[in-house]
Amino acid sequence: MTDRYCLNCGRLQQVYEEDIFLQEPAVIYHLTADGMLQEVMEMPLLEEREGFVMYTGDFYVEPLEIQIEFLKNDSAQKWLEALILRHTDRVRQINDSLWVFAGIEEVSA
Repeated sequence: MTDRYCLNCGRLQQVYEEDIFLQEPAVIYHLTADGMLQEVMEMPLLEEREGFVMYTGDFYVEPLEIQIEFLKNDSAQKWLEALILRHTDRVRQINDSLWVFAGIEEVSA
């Protein structure tokens, strides 16, 4: 099961996969369990401990920072919070039109 969170209308919230089809992402990144990042054209199928991040609009976070925060955090919520902090450190605000969606595939029992 994938742990998923998004920033929508300036609020962080848990989200479901069907909600992503309402957005047209500017970029989608797939991250492997060891943090390797690759830009992809569509939502990836995830293996254990892999993740993705996608966003619309201007998101002022570099790919290297996405990788670093992915490796530091064990949940999509914490990962997205860290990315949002990096974004707001640069622009000092969160535009209501900014939409960011992140997910991490949990370890199977």
